[in-house]
Amino acid sequence: MFFRKTGAFTLIELLIVVAIIAILALIAVPNFLEAQVRAKVSRVKSDLRSLATAEEAYMVDWNSYTNSNTEAENPGSIGTDDPRGKFYGFEQLTTPIAYITSIPMDAFGQSRYVPTPGGWRPAYFSLGTGEAGSRLPSGPQDSPKGGMPSNCYEIESDGPDHWDDTRSDTPYGIGLSTGDFPWQNIVPNSAQHIAALSALCYDPTNGTVSGGEIMRVGGTKPAGAAYDALWSGTSK
Repeated sequence: MFFRKTGAFTLIELLIVVAIIAILALIAVPNFLEAQVRAKVSRVKSDLRSLATAEEAYMVDWNSYTNSNTEAENPGSIGTDDPRGKFYGFEQLTTPIAYITSIPMDAFGQSRYVPTPGGWRPAYFSLGTGEAGSRLPSGPQDSPKGGMPSNCYEIESDGPDHWDDTRSDTPYGIGLSTGDFPWQNIVPNSAQHIAALSALCYDPTNGTVSGGEIMRVGGTKPAGAAYDALWSGTSK
């Protein structure tokens, strides 16, 4: 009696196939996630360029950049009378003259500004403006002060680590809140402060999911090597 040989796989063959698929997945998934981060970084940089272009157009008409954007610490406050929820400076780019048709949101989504439950903020960019000579920041839209008219600005995304490095103490112990830009507490030629502003800039060569802010700065650069480091390290 003759038996026909079946075409079924043996257990060893199946295990080999599963192992190969697992190895390919281990290679492909990280590369896919890296590609996603790189794509979001590119989109954020493009959006920051658009906002910077709108700020420059505003400067042509008003001989000043807009006020700073007040951050909304409470996501529920957006759209209410709570001034923390207003876009302030960004509003000036859309009303009454539309220097930009709409304000883009951060492709990286929400981010944290404090390491506690509820310390999340909405997915929008931060904007700081001020006067380069005095290094005073501009005030809220409804109460101009200090650095107004403003002649420099800084727009930022918290980047792929979802952490607002400007709202917390830096490793160098220097507060760099966007609302205080251009930061009177910076000693322009201090080696420590040069390192602080350099570290604040997102650098993908440290790994795509790394610390630092994706930023764009413009206008008159405050004097000093620390600001040289900031201007050279931000997105162009």
